[in-house]
Amino acid sequence: MFIQDCFVEYSFKEKIILRKLSEDATASIEELASAAKCSRTTVYKILSTLEEKYKIKYTVELDEEKLGITERHLLIIKLKEKPSEEYLRALFASDNYISDAYLCEGDFDLIIYATSNEPMHYIMWESKLPARLAELEPKVYPSEVMFTHFGYFPLNPEQVSVAKLNEKDKLILAELLSNSRQSITSMAKKLNMGRTTLAYRIYMLKKRGIIKRFTISVGKPHKPYILVFLANYTFTIDTPVRSTRMMNYYKTYDEQLPMLNTFQLLVPMSGSYRFLAVGLFEDEKDAMEHAIKAHQQIFEKENASIRKARVISVLKGSYPFRNLDINAEYRRYNWNLLETK
Repeated sequence: MFIQDCFVEYSFKEKIILRKLSEDATASIEELASAAKCSRTTVYKILSTLEEKYKIKYTVELDEEKLGITERHLLIIKLKEKPSEEYLRALFASDNYISDAYLCEGDFDLIIYATSNEPMHYIMWESKLPARLAELEPKVYPSEVMFTHFGYFPLNPEQVSVAKLNEKDKLILAELLSNSRQSITSMAKKLNMGRTTLAYRIYMLKKRGIIKRFTISVGKPHKPYILVFLANYTFTIDTPVRSTRMMNYYKTYDEQLPMLNTFQLLVPMSGSYRFLAVGLFEDEKDAMEHAIKAHQQIFEKENASIRKARVISVLKGSYPFRNLDINAEYRRYNWNLLETK
């Protein structure tokens, strides 16, 4: 019994540290030790375990609007021919429009998150994509991302390179996207920049709201079934009421502090689909019961039609997985004012 209690306590400390790093990846060992109520030595051990076990990447969440990114689109693709992962990785690697791409199995085969700061450039890129995939006979279903209720799309240095920023700030953001927990001294050496200058520039990027949060991306989540589902609806006068019910379901699903949030990404869209959700589950049965069926039941009168798939691997970018307080972070749509708040 004593051993079991120790294991539970250790697991709880892991959850606290993951939450703290998700909120601020730059948190010091002392701050983590204070939050988890344990020694610095224990924090070092837990941190080493978490980094290896969950393949943690320290990164930053950026404000795309303030970067000048005006086009944010999600492309759902069904392929008749299934290529190798290596083929797709090579195809997407040098594409500066693609921030994240995931291989799936289910109702669709690919999810691509693409961005641009020039509408016409984006339209031309999207129109050419089917031709690039022609030998795979793709069916492409594009949607525009309106905003996120919860979660984020990890960006990469390619997106930052075209931002309307000073070149030094671009280099700083690219480095922070790769490792936001590195020391100022280490980063200054890489960028050939003075420590004071670097610290001030990072401070200003935060003050301007370009850096929203120093955070993490978990590459190997604790639950093996990564569900993505997309929904369409026939809106009715009572849809806002049911949307509130759905919001409350998502916000209260994790009753206790989780290792990672069950629902990681909740996104309203326009276009081929109206809503995207990404969640972590034990298996397909768990996902169907607590995500798909729950959504269909709440939006039964909207005739919710859903397409779903399991994410198999990352082809480009990172997973958006972390541990945040969904009650505090959830961004609700104000149906009365027709604006977000």
